[in-house]
Amino acid sequence: MPRRAMLTREKILEAAVEEVREKGWDALNARRLAKRLNCSTSPLFACFSGMEELRAAVKGRATEMYSAYIDEGMKEERKFKGIGRAYIRFAYAEPQLFRLLFMSREGGRPALPGGDPNSARVAEAASAASGLSGEKAKKLYLEMWIFVHGIAAMGATGTQTFSGKEISEMLTDAYRGICEGLKKS
Repeated sequence: MPRRAMLTREKILEAAVEEVREKGWDALNARRLAKRLNCSTSPLFACFSGMEELRAAVKGRATEMYSAYIDEGMKEERKFKGIGRAYIRFAYAEPQLFRLLFMSREGGRPALPGGDPNSARVAEAASAASGLSGEKAKKLYLEMWIFVHGIAAMGATGTQTFSGKEISEMLTDAYRGICEGLKKS
């Protein structure tokens, strides 16, 4: 009889992330995960000290996935806009992970400047795009992020979706309006 393949920490983590992607954060528990992996709960706790450690690893992996989207947005010619579009794309493509990271207490971070793991890069892009500095650049970042988060949250919850063209136009309009107001103040 062939030896049964051992479950690795990585395989367990991948399965846990898939569980959250498909069913949401609240669905992640040891029994469901063991069923998904076709094993008992024992291998889970041989690789992780408990569900808290596993949940932290899932959040870490979700953050890595999110940051990959932001990296792609940073490659766009207009980085600040690219970052906003990337945030929205992540919400549309990974609604459960977006909800976990940015719409739940469990995520531990609001989708606002300082709460996002990419805040420094976004703040730099906002200042570079607008020519604003200091408090005005921070205000631009905050106000645009509130707008971007609104579009992303609608997509993640399925309450409203927009085409890429609509998103691009709305981001441009909001950016221009906010910048104009900040430059006048």
